[in-house]
Amino acid sequence: MNQNSMANSNNYPEELKKQGAAALALTCIKNRRLDKKAKANLHKYLKTTYLGKSISVQVNNNAAEINTSSSSPSSTAEAANLNLVEDNGAHGDGYVDGDDDYKPPDIPPVRNLNGVIGNCSKPLEKKLTNTDLKVNQCRLSMNRGKVLELLVPLLNEEEYRVLKEGIPVTVYDLDGNTFPMSFKVWSESKYYVLTTGWTKFHQNKGLTDKHVVTLWMFRHAETQKLCFVISWREVIAKKIK
Repeated sequence: MNQNSMANSNNYPEELKKQGAAALALTCIKNRRLDKKAKANLHKYLKTTYLGKSISVQVNNNAAEINTSSSSPSSTAEAANLNLVEDNGAHGDGYVDGDDDYKPPDIPPVRNLNGVIGNCSKPLEKKLTNTDLKVNQCRLSMNRGKVLELLVPLLNEEEYRVLKEGIPVTVYDLDGNTFPMSFKVWSESKYYVLTTGWTKFHQNKGLTDKHVVTLWMFRHAETQKLCFVISWREVIAKKIK
């Protein structure tokens, strides 16, 4: 049922039509990239009471997040999952907070790679999540849509064929240090991931869920092998008063 049909339904309580429509609207913007104007409008207007709960809307990493409070632990809204921020980031855009004005360059700035970067993807950004950093997960998940748009076109026929098994890749940091990893797609979930050496990489760099990583994939001009460059920066979300 879409937003308009639910709001206009004869069976929907009159006093909750606006609140119901607003709630559905919020679910429709899950993990959408928001510009500063949209964020400001959310902060200003989306504060209401829904089914007996006080709801305040915050924007965290450009996604809407609803925090609720209620004296009734059995309320319907409390039972509902109203957190609109996806934890694993695999489906979300992975964009960073709109107040972060960093624009990654089209070509990774690694001096040691001058002259050896062949075909190169546009940069792909990902806000790290707790699951990206769990040792038992041992993988960095990437947005499926962005991978299909930016990375997959660089694969040749053989690489695409073995993507489910994993493509061995060399990952560079900005100092030119190398880390062997595997680029693959998990067939069950269709998640695109960097795995194998990812845990060693993020532990070596001291990465946390406050970091945003930028990834470029390129073909080495001499070996014709697939490679990645990963840079990172810390982004501190501003507290909304």
